[in-house]
Amino acid sequence: MPLMRRSVRAAVSCAFAAAAVVSLGASSSAQTSIPDTPPTPQLSVAEPPPTPKARALTADEIRSKGLAQYIDMSRQKEIAPTLIDGSQGKFAASVPTPVKKPAKASSRTYASGCWYLETQSGSATYPGVAYHTWCGDGVQITYTSASCTGSTSGPTRRYEGCQNIQNYGLGWNVWDVTDKWHFCTAYNSYTGVCSARIHPWQKNRYDANGQVWLLGWGN
Repeated sequence: MPLMRRSVRAAVSCAFAAAAVVSLGASSSAQTSIPDTPPTPQLSVAEPPPTPKARALTADEIRSKGLAQYIDMSRQKEIAPTLIDGSQGKFAASVPTPVKKPAKASSRTYASGCWYLETQSGSATYPGVAYHTWCGDGVQITYTSASCTGSTSGPTRRYEGCQNIQNYGLGWNVWDVTDKWHFCTAYNSYTGVCSARIHPWQKNRYDANGQVWLLGWGN
């Protein structure tokens, strides 16, 4: 019996020793220094992008840009664009419904004009900008032009392009433009692989009188 007890004690001691070795090994592994991976930057979808810069083109600008053919210069007026957040609350009701070739009311005098708007992606880290020019006769859109670009700084970020997705426009009472930018937020310059991306976007609606509605935005 004493011999059996010594054997049991020896076995238990060996088990505890083995557990201690395993525990020490796990502890040593957990203490290994591993660099933290920074979280992927995200744009807030709760707040709208910065207020666009918009203005009416002067008669001289309209002529110099070759836009005089798209409007009646005898009725041209510099009407400052009105910017409306049509994505929220009571202002949503003011967003006009698209109409193809809307009829002019004979009792109303319609002014012609052209406008220019510059809008941004809403991120200082991933800046994108879009340029929109449009003309209208007070009833229909008569000319549209849209372009966009972007940039980044730092070795782990890359600008990958942008899109102007357009709808309605010529012959309609409104022109819709969705600007969408593409950025890589986690670029590995050694492998050339991008492991995370963001795609900030915003959608505007323009009418033939120079009004602008912000319809939505996101990432």
